[in-house]
Amino acid sequence: MSLPARIDLPVPAVVCWGGGLMRYPLVAAIVLARLLARPVRPEGLMTSVWIFMGAAAISVLAGVRLIALPPGSTMLSRPLIVGSSVVLWAFSSWLIPFLLALGVWLHALRHIPLRYELGWWNLVFPVGMYAVTTHELGRATGTSWMTNAGRWEVWVAAAFWAVVFAAMVAARLRPRRTTAHGSAAGAGQAAGREGAASTSPRMLP
Repeated sequence: MSLPARIDLPVPAVVCWGGGLMRYPLVAAIVLARLLARPVRPEGLMTSVWIFMGAAAISVLAGVRLIALPPGSTMLSRPLIVGSSVVLWAFSSWLIPFLLALGVWLHALRHIPLRYELGWWNLVFPVGMYAVTTHELGRATGTSWMTNAGRWEVWVAAAFWAVVFAAMVAARLRPRRTTAHGSAAGAGQAAGREGAASTSPRMLP
């Protein structure tokens, strides 16, 4: 049995991309229903929503790769892929001010302390993915302002990564200092108790 000489990959790629686009609003509805049905701690809400924005950016980047395929190799027309990608990019762009407002609400109004957590790395990926997606979508559609904006956003993503990395290092060093101070204080208290016991008069039987 001979294998086909050429495997037509653009068609299954478009099918998978279209299936992902259809599942995206379905998953969004499920997540929204979960948030409305059961209370969620404000601390765990921030990173989850940023991942949601990153998923939209990944879908746009996949659409950009389909745009670069030769005309006629996919079942969808190029204008349809471009339009779907632009709409999804606009949705991910709309999420950015919403997420920033959510951060202000959490830390400024709810007074939740801004401490490093492992979930901060979930914010780094969506920011970097959005920057790459903006640049590539602008180059695929010939939109110069999107390409320029993507270049600047890459620097913003790099700065964000540096801040999260510095916060992680500071968080790893802080417990060691606290433990050292705590052990010194405990040793001082023990020495004080021993000194007080030695200087106090002993009771005779």
